[in-house]
Amino acid sequence: MSAVPRPPRLPERIFRWYCSSAQVEDLMGDLEEIYRQDLTRMSAQQARRRYWRNATVLLVSYAVKRRKQHAAHHPLSSNTHPFMMLRSYFTIAARSLAQQRFFTLLNIAGLSIGMSISLLFIAMVTYISQYDTFHVQRDRIYRVTTQVLDGDNNREYASAPLPLFEKLQQECAAAGTVVRIQNQLASNARYKENDVPLAGYFADPAFLDVFTFPLVRGNPATALQKLNSLLITEKAARKLFRDEDPLGKIITLKEYGEFEITGVLRDHPKNSHMQFEVITSYETLLAWQKIQPKSLVGDSWSYFHGNYIYFRLADQAQLADVGHYLQKAAQSVYARPDQYRAEFHIQSLNDIVPGPELYNSIGPEWGYLSLYIFAALCLLILLPACFNYTNLSISRALKRAKEIGLRKTMGGQRSQIFQQFLTETVLITLLALVGAFGLFLVMRQEFLSMLVASNALELNADLPTIICFILFATAVGFVAGIVPAAYFSKLNPVQAIRNIVPSGAWGSMFLRKCLMVFQFALSLGFIMSVAIVLKQYRTSLTFDLGFDKANIVDVQLQGVDPGRFRNEFSKLAAVQTISLSGSVLGTSFPETEYVVQPDQSDSTFAYSMRIDQHYLGNFGLQLVAGTNFGDAPGEQKNQILVNEEFLRVLKLGTAIEAVGKTVTLPDNKEILTIRGVVKDFYYLLLNERIQSFFFRYDAEHAQVANVRIVSNDIFQTFTDMENTWKQLGAEAPFEARFFEDEIADSYVGYFSMVKICSALGVLAISISCLGLLGMVVYATENRIKEVGIRKIMGASTAQLVMLLSKSYFRLLALAVMIAVPCTYLLFDKVLLRIQYYRIDIGVAEIVVSIGLLLLLGLVTTLSQTWRAARANPADTVRHE
Repeated sequence: MSAVPRPPRLPERIFRWYCSSAQVEDLMGDLEEIYRQDLTRMSAQQARRRYWRNATVLLVSYAVKRRKQHAAHHPLSSNTHPFMMLRSYFTIAARSLAQQRFFTLLNIAGLSIGMSISLLFIAMVTYISQYDTFHVQRDRIYRVTTQVLDGDNNREYASAPLPLFEKLQQECAAAGTVVRIQNQLASNARYKENDVPLAGYFADPAFLDVFTFPLVRGNPATALQKLNSLLITEKAARKLFRDEDPLGKIITLKEYGEFEITGVLRDHPKNSHMQFEVITSYETLLAWQKIQPKSLVGDSWSYFHGNYIYFRLADQAQLADVGHYLQKAAQSVYARPDQYRAEFHIQSLNDIVPGPELYNSIGPEWGYLSLYIFAALCLLILLPACFNYTNLSISRALKRAKEIGLRKTMGGQRSQIFQQFLTETVLITLLALVGAFGLFLVMRQEFLSMLVASNALELNADLPTIICFILFATAVGFVAGIVPAAYFSKLNPVQAIRNIVPSGAWGSMFLRKCLMVFQFALSLGFIMSVAIVLKQYRTSLTFDLGFDKANIVDVQLQGVDPGRFRNEFSKLAAVQTISLSGSVLGTSFPETEYVVQPDQSDSTFAYSMRIDQHYLGNFGLQLVAGTNFGDAPGEQKNQILVNEEFLRVLKLGTAIEAVGKTVTLPDNKEILTIRGVVKDFYYLLLNERIQSFFFRYDAEHAQVANVRIVSNDIFQTFTDMENTWKQLGAEAPFEARFFEDEIADSYVGYFSMVKICSALGVLAISISCLGLLGMVVYATENRIKEVGIRKIMGASTAQLVMLLSKSYFRLLALAVMIAVPCTYLLFDKVLLRIQYYRIDIGVAEIVVSIGLLLLLGLVTTLSQTWRAARANPADTVRHE
């Protein structure tokens, strides 16, 4: 006998969806009965069409309308008064939370800890997203960046070669107003008896027209027109002039001469990618350049380190037109085979911060990658806190089953039960927000100290940020409460009243155990991260760099004649040797050059540094072949000392064979002769491999004096050095630091990573232990009668502790088995790959990390199981 065909499913589903919670089972039965009768009188296709028509007519019928109204006005579902209903939800939630104070406080504490780090991230993103928004025409302002294409050394710079400015200004009308900026204006400003260090830019007069840096005094149209005119910010003016009116005053900038204050700039916001105290005209730099041998301008196409080019797009112009022009300009300029290739790109002002991290940035930068990583870390801390709430809420389902069953029996709908428990979760997260905000206030200064660019960041709790906090807490409430709310709302009322909770993934605790294992694996991962990064940091500080860095004090010359400095400081008893250099070795990127052999066409990238004849001996650098610089400066101007890698890259043969050979700088056709070969040493940070490098002789324009001292009284030695500095007549304050400290500061990023991982590890462990504590407390409460009976039957305290704890010990062991290989592979194959000279992850870091995790987990577990095992069985059995 064939089965009777069912009615079409689609109109049935539409009808049920439209009627929602209204009681329409009898109407559905009537539709099905009519359909069966139609099948006996007509074809199946005609019967289906008739069923569609009957269902459609019934949708707009008075019967359905009345039933929907009745369902909407049910005494326990006053949807016509949403505010009263919401108030009822919060009242019931507050009473329910008050009845379970321990678990409520446990959930609030866990969520507070989990949300605290996210509040820091929200405040940071809120502040960073407002960078440069004060510029009125920011949507039309762009920066030209330079991407150097040189094999494996492809890099993108925020700066651009200076000749591009004139070409862009004269040949590309779409670029509109073009501005060039040079960021190496740094000098001591002197007015009367005041001597203040100031830093700023050389810029074109159009700077004030393109960017919104308003003048509070002075005329913006003429402020930068004259040579040696100077704009100063209000803050810098207060430091230099105190209560005097700065406008029209004459000040002296050491190395540059006298300047007239032609305008006072309003202090620019901290969230600006341009940070300056003074601005003078670019023409002043060009005029100064004509009488000074030292080059700051860099007017060649191969020099793109100090000049920045911005433009404001012309009205009605297309940005693509500027892009096409820049593409053609790069192709025409960098077409010679003996040069590297370069491309010019356009970067919107809105995309600088946050934006991609570029070399030679003009100011603070916040890369997208850093923000994404921080966001992922916040989620790794927040999600376990949400898991804890979900675990504890569903674990306590049996205790609230009768409440849910009674609500449903009295007419409560599934959507109302869902809303009730979701409201309860949101209330908990809002209470947790108070605790998280307190932790935010406590942690923000310490958090800022961990960041390298903390001086360009503020974590303010202003109104927009607080609104974001509240929205975030509400969203967390939905995420943490949606699973428990869905679970409770689908319980069968009959089974709930009888305390029959359906079994499944949650009932069998499988998923809860998985989440707990994940939390402790995450905690162990953070502990191991701290141990590994700390070892890398310590190794970097003690690494053999190939030169002697002990007992060397680097003194900034700040315009003092190097010869006079050497003569006077050599008289000090504690001074052993003095050498001169253009920069500090091993702490930053040296100068870059492109060199080529006379008989070849391909250029090669190389680093360079300017030194005197005493530098090699002072730092213990070893000559493999050739001779060191001598005492005749003129003869050594075009001679260089190269490292061994230089020979390998240019294929110059052995060290002895290379001495006497020549290379050419393709930009200015300068020919350099190899005078000697220095054994390879680490002149960069250890995350960079050793590359081609050469020394040039230039003692006359040295910026740093490297003073090797031998002293048992460092304080007295520095006092003597400072007194000698003053005798030189130097106007700038004495600035000196130990070379070892400068090396350590260059690796401050590792130490910041250690501090961040430590903070995140503490948060993750705290959340994991709180979750474990809640689960253990709940489990021991449910088994208290069993424990009492076993104790009466003769079980010892140790046996009862092991009975209650062994399942959690297994979870900890499983977390260790997962976290150790994952963390090891993450660092070994990914994170430590950026460190060219890296450590090996040892057994000690792994064992210590595991020991710390097990100690915390065991203490948390045993503290509760021991108390339950020690309880008086007579009291527990009587209570049950």
